[in-house]
Amino acid sequence: MINNIYQPYITRIPLLTSEILIRHVELLDNRTSEFQHSHNSYEIYYSIEGNLRIKVSGHIIIVPTGHLLLLPPHTWHGTIYEPDVQRKYFIIIFEFPENLTKNIGTNYAEFETSDIQSIFSNVKEGKYCVAHDDTNCCNIIEKISTELNDKKFGWQLNIRSLYLSFIILAMRNLILETYAEIDENSQNVNLAIKISKYMHANYNKDISLQSVAKAMYVTTRHINRVFEACFATTFSKTLSIFRLNYAKDYLFKTDYSVEKIANLVGFSSSRTLLKLFREVEGITTTQYRKMVRKSKINE
Repeated sequence: MINNIYQPYITRIPLLTSEILIRHVELLDNRTSEFQHSHNSYEIYYSIEGNLRIKVSGHIIIVPTGHLLLLPPHTWHGTIYEPDVQRKYFIIIFEFPENLTKNIGTNYAEFETSDIQSIFSNVKEGKYCVAHDDTNCCNIIEKISTELNDKKFGWQLNIRSLYLSFIILAMRNLILETYAEIDENSQNVNLAIKISKYMHANYNKDISLQSVAKAMYVTTRHINRVFEACFATTFSKTLSIFRLNYAKDYLFKTDYSVEKIANLVGFSSSRTLLKLFREVEGITTTQYRKMVRKSKINE
């Protein structure tokens, strides 16, 4: 069984010529509210259960069960929040070395360098790829889950090997596919993720840039700088989208008034929620509530 995968800290995987940096690994589901963002790392989404809808540079991408999506650095993306749609998916954020040693000394190292360079020749900024998993990556995800949860002797070494195996197997699927065209500071990525987790946990409270900065032991200026560098958006916009997505949850699951929902998710007034909802979703809260409930009845 695959459950409880979460690793927010940096893991280094040594190679013959350099290393791969694993920046974030997590198992997510339909309860996850993800905002539109970009960063300077590669990211793979793997759909374990249900169709995953992701907005990539303005385009809606469907990632069916058992499929992978590879996103190169600096690509705007974010899953579409659908609390009424059952889904489970795995993400891994990582970085390949850009500068490879030329004086490497062994044939194996030469092959490694050639392989990595072939990946970079295919995976370029402004492109993405969706591919069917023909290499049983899901089995690796299950093993990752087991290692992180059981934490038996040597699990730290095993988990590095499993991360590398997943990336290699994923690439075997992805580098053969046709890529679709679409029109930071790396050390800050984990802080940005930590901040977003804090916002998820406290969105319905009276949180502010100042209170989050205090909780993270950093300055407000640094938080703004981190969000701009890592996600190309602002703290305030991110918080508003989090609250909007959780409001969608209440619209779907309850008969609460808009006023009550606005208060529950942390908006200062129902007017703020109504205006933002119309701007982001293109429909009213009433229309959204009817739409999601109708889709549930028709299942």
